[in-house]
Amino acid sequence: MPFGHWTFLRILWQRDGLTQRELSAEAGVTEPSTFAAIRAMEKQGYVTRRQIADNRKNVYLHLSAKGRALERKLVPLAEQVNRRAVRGVSSAEVRAARRVMLAIIANLSRET
Repeated sequence: MPFGHWTFLRILWQRDGLTQRELSAEAGVTEPSTFAAIRAMEKQGYVTRRQIADNRKNVYLHLSAKGRALERKLVPLAEQVNRRAVRGVSSAEVRAARRVMLAIIANLSRET
């Protein structure tokens, strides 16, 4: 599973039915990147695109049953990797590292 797909799946597991623009914003990536990933995920049968009758402009992304089922498989694996990654590191150090990384990400995402 490519990391980009994981990111989009995580978001859709929480908020299914987003537009491509909304999904791009949530993931913090450009719309062309999202389009390419969603197209690949659609070919794999993980997502579908739908339009609403009264709003043909927006296309909404929905998880398929196959995409929804991945949550039960992938989340435990991710949790296992996370536990391995912080083995021997105190909870306080993990919290500090996360705070620092989030601050760095926020700084880099700000327009100057």
